[in-house]
Amino acid sequence: MLMEAVAVLPLLVALVFGALQMAHIHIARQIVTYAAYAAARATLPLAAEEEEEAARRTAQRILCWLVAVPDATRNGVLMPDPESRAVKDRILACNLTQHDWSRELELKFAFPLVMPLAAQIIGRRFNPVDFTSSEPGSHISTETFGDAFEGPHLIFHERISLPKPYRVKE
Repeated sequence: MLMEAVAVLPLLVALVFGALQMAHIHIARQIVTYAAYAAARATLPLAAEEEEEAARRTAQRILCWLVAVPDATRNGVLMPDPESRAVKDRILACNLTQHDWSRELELKFAFPLVMPLAAQIIGRRFNPVDFTSSEPGSHISTETFGDAFEGPHLIFHERISLPKPYRVKE
C-alpha cells in the first residue's frame, strides 16, 4: 500500500494544484475582462482630454485585487493598493483609442502564476515564442515585474470597444 501511495501521490498533488491554478486563471481572466470593460466605460462621461487617465485609474482599482503584496497590510488586514508599484508594473498596456463615435480600450496585464508545481509546468510546457504578444489572447512571460515574484506570468490581452454617441464639452 505504501508503494502505491508513493507512486500515485505526486500525480494526485500535481492534478490538484493544476486544477487550482486553472480555476485561478479563469477567475483572473474574468477580472481582467471586467477591468477592460470598466475602464472603457469610465471614459464615456468625460471630455476627451480626461479619458486616458480615468481609464488607467479604473483599471488599476480593479486589477489591484489580483496583486496583493505583503507590504500592503493595513491594521493586520491584507488590502490591495491600486497605486502600488506591483499593480502599475503589471499593467503592460492601457491604451485608449478615440474614434468619432466609440472608444476602444486595449489592456495587457501580467498575471502571476502562483500555484506550486502547476505554475512551473504551465510555464515550461508553453513556449513563449509560440504565443504572439501583439494579438489578443494570452501568452506566457518569464520576466519579472518589479517585485520579488520571479515565477512565470500569464499575459492577458483584452480589447473592448464601446459606443460613445455624444461629445462631452466641459
